[in-house]
Amino acid sequence: MTTDLNRPNKERLLTTLRGGMPDRVPNYEILIEARNVKALLGHDAGTTMAASRGDSGEALYAPPLAPELFAEICQKTGMDAMTLESLWAPLKWRDEKGGLHVINDHRLNEWEDLEKAILPDEKHDFDPRRKVIRDYVRVAKEQNLAVSWCTGAFFQCSYFFLCDFNEFLVKFYTDRKFVETLFDICTDYYVRMAEIAVEEGVDILFFADDIAFKSGTFVEPESFKELWMPRAKRILKVGKDAGLPVMFHSCGNLTEVMDSIIMELGLDALNPIEPYSMDIYDIKKRYGDRLTLSGNIDVAGPLAFGTPEQVWEEVRQHMEQLKPGGRYILSTNHSVMDDIPPENFRAMLDAGLEFGVY
Repeated sequence: MTTDLNRPNKERLLTTLRGGMPDRVPNYEILIEARNVKALLGHDAGTTMAASRGDSGEALYAPPLAPELFAEICQKTGMDAMTLESLWAPLKWRDEKGGLHVINDHRLNEWEDLEKAILPDEKHDFDPRRKVIRDYVRVAKEQNLAVSWCTGAFFQCSYFFLCDFNEFLVKFYTDRKFVETLFDICTDYYVRMAEIAVEEGVDILFFADDIAFKSGTFVEPESFKELWMPRAKRILKVGKDAGLPVMFHSCGNLTEVMDSIIMELGLDALNPIEPYSMDIYDIKKRYGDRLTLSGNIDVAGPLAFGTPEQVWEEVRQHMEQLKPGGRYILSTNHSVMDDIPPENFRAMLDAGLEFGVY
């Protein structure tokens, strides 16, 4: 039987992000991959999040799932928000025939490479994304859903798509101007996209930038903060000035920078709090009155490799310790990946309803 607790409710998620008490713990996933999308819709539809980096051909923008289909997924899962993204800054290169291609092959390793790069523009980048945001906001309003805009990965985009990872880390210490120039190009794009998203009426700014691995940040915290923090604040300011709640995503271990970076940013929520990197129960005790926690259901544990009963138990344990006082969002520690059986994903959602009511 469908009840108000089963139905999506944007205020449930927004209330939780702002530190209030909702009717139940929200569930919200940044990404559901194709296998579980098909299980929910009954037909192939791809993933809930297209990759804005394009491809090695001439597809400069990959539009996401149609908003009506995403809204149907939300209705069937009780998820309170749809997610759009502009995670990868779409710098481009031009081939010998004049064709444009999005850079995602680590080709920007020297100044001459960077000088040849073609920066994002209105026609190819901003206008197509604005139209998609507008369509999502329209459908979301009709169905009482929030729209979350995921953006800002200037650090990850630099080392993962634009520059070779090892070369990037060397340049971080040997050619700071190169790294800062790359960061600034990306940040300018994310700030403009955040402005467009706010103009079109999104509800949440979801700042995502993988800055750490299992043992800590990719570079030592002091130097990292010096280069990263001012640019992160530029992006967040757009959402904060508009009164939007701000979430932050980074994989890896953020324990060492919780006070010096995460809390200093003035975030409303932290995601995904990987169980093999961080202790979510300790974070709840230390920061739970000031920071909403999202994630930690292990995609390398029972959710992928166990039984529905084991998933049910993991969710129950999380609810027991994280639900009190509010400020908890049920979600995985990454996304609903293709190796997660649909019956296990359903068990996670059903357990959330069973144990998540306030």
